[in-house]
Amino acid sequence: MFNFEGFTRVATAAVGALVLSTLTIAAAVGPARVAETAQPVYASVHNGTVAHG
Repeated sequence: MFNFEGFTRVATAAVGALVLSTLTIAAAVGPARVAETAQPVYASVHNGTVAHG
């Protein structure tokens, strides 16, 4: 007869590895997607002089 205990362990490990790799990729891509859609922020330098004119 075929032993299903070994098959069950391999199947469980394969599904677990697939889930963990999917979550890892999603966690890495998520912040990059948010940064793509964010509006750019421009810095300005104030040199201390003000024109009153």
